[in-house]
Amino acid sequence: MKRSGFEKADRVLELILRWGSILCLVGLLIIISAVVFIRFVPFTSTGWTDEVVEFAFAWMVFLCSAALWRQKSHFRVELVQEWLGNSKAGRVLDVILNLLSLTFLLVLTYQGGALAMKATDRSPIFEYPKALWYLSIPVAGAIMVGYSVRDLLGFFKKQNVRGLQGVDKSG
Repeated sequence: MKRSGFEKADRVLELILRWGSILCLVGLLIIISAVVFIRFVPFTSTGWTDEVVEFAFAWMVFLCSAALWRQKSHFRVELVQEWLGNSKAGRVLDVILNLLSLTFLLVLTYQGGALAMKATDRSPIFEYPKALWYLSIPVAGAIMVGYSVRDLLGFFKKQNVRGLQGVDKSG
């Protein structure tokens, strides 16, 4: 079975989200462990580590959020959805929840982008623009918007297929 361009792009994006998150987590583990060790055996300054920890933590959180969103693995309360099941009310609730999520993600992406664009300060040690930290918000937000749109389109496509199954095609 040959994969479409969207499936290939999705697979590449999945790898980027997963490995980006893993690299941030491993970096945090190494740096924080080193800082703890250096507190007991002080042989160098670790003032620069705060910047790296903030950067890695911001990107890890938002990349992981996008990865979880892609897999529909975010924490959520599904009690009402389970009660309604695959009934018409359950499907309507799914659409409403997806539209509310999409609205939130659009606002998050827009406001995160505005925050990144307005950031003029620089990190104190490396003097990198703080916008690099804030860019994790609109990047992950845009990815989650894309997956929300995918989910909504998939829902409506599935509904159209169900609707066509009940139509007499004999003519």
